[in-house]
Amino acid sequence: MTIVDRSSEKSDHESVGCKRSGSLTFPGGDGNGMDGGCSSWGAGGPSSSDIPRVKTGGCMGPTPGATVYSSSAGITADRPKEQVVLTSGDGIALPQKVLFPAERLSLKWNQVNRIGSGLQNLGNTCFLNSALQCLTYTAPLSNYMLSREHSKTCHEPGFCMMCTMQNHITQVFANSGNVIKPIGVLNELKRIAKHFRFGSQEDAHEFLRYTVDAMQKSCLPGSK
Repeated sequence: MTIVDRSSEKSDHESVGCKRSGSLTFPGGDGNGMDGGCSSWGAGGPSSSDIPRVKTGGCMGPTPGATVYSSSAGITADRPKEQVVLTSGDGIALPQKVLFPAERLSLKWNQVNRIGSGLQNLGNTCFLNSALQCLTYTAPLSNYMLSREHSKTCHEPGFCMMCTMQNHITQVFANSGNVIKPIGVLNELKRIAKHFRFGSQEDAHEFLRYTVDAMQKSCLPGSK
């Protein structure tokens, strides 16, 4: 005489029905008060119309608050609209303000210039002279300075490093073959960096960084 355990056969049948839903299922007999049932986490499997109707007892659908996907539209009902950020193609967002358009940037000299003047050492000013000479012979920067485009639109009554640099570069190329004193930049030394002292030995790279930073601040509104 063979005895068949109907309860185990029924539970196996119920677990098969839960697995067909395409969801991650857990047996209900874990002490949570659901006898012979199972809870479903997540969604995204076949729709309910594609699943054969099986009497599964306590098998539950998606948990409340889970994201529901629409099979027709392919989007979620709870997903917020993504914000569109304009980029230049490399993943970096475009700037809010363009100081100088890239199409006008020229890495070559726009006009032929003779070698500019030398800079006189006024007492431990070699750090300043070397940095100024590097900036003076940077072609894109000099092209912009010699065009005097900045001074035409600058309305800053006080200190402006861009105007100071423009005056220096213009003076250098206007005195080719001579030696000039970089008085215009030396007079603004404390404005470029408060800890710089005239007559003391300073670091050329540090002065270059502070000078470029001061030039950038001159072009940004509200940073003076």
